[in-house]
Amino acid sequence: MAEAESIIQVHDKTFRPLILRDEISAMVTSVASKINRDFAGEELTVIVILKGSFLFAADLVRHLTMPVVVEFARASSYGKGMTSSGTVTIEGLSADVEGRNILLIEDIVESGTTITELKKHLSLLHPKSLTVAALLSKPSVHNDAVSVDYIGREIGSEFVVGYGLDYAEQGRHLADIWVYDASPEA
Repeated sequence: MAEAESIIQVHDKTFRPLILRDEISAMVTSVASKINRDFAGEELTVIVILKGSFLFAADLVRHLTMPVVVEFARASSYGKGMTSSGTVTIEGLSADVEGRNILLIEDIVESGTTITELKKHLSLLHPKSLTVAALLSKPSVHNDAVSVDYIGREIGSEFVVGYGLDYAEQGRHLADIWVYDASPEA
């Protein structure tokens, strides 16, 4: 594998490498191993939170060893900015969750508002279990006591793009994860 570029441009912002694809792969494998251990012999319904988690979810479910049902929902609190609006919209959540083991797959947990709202909504539908897997978590910016059961890696409060994560709908296709470079010369 070639070494990643040192900087990239997404819209009007400059980003530098943070997590390269080999480390991302190891993170996904580690999360899958824990899920396989915890749900051995059980069926799992995963709800992929679009758009950002689609790459993580695709890689993750290919490592799962139990029967898996895949569903999709869209939850957003960003719009086109770099910070959460604080308001969560949920679309397309039509899965029958009653009595099922539900795993929400999220790309990144920042404020925790999206996960908290999704868990509140799904809890009312009486799942057998309700867990969350996130590729990244930013505990320094969590609003409340956010519960994430499986985390690939914790990062700081910096803004990141790549591997499904975007800045105003661009950068999702990048194989590595890049961090916003706010330095004056950037």
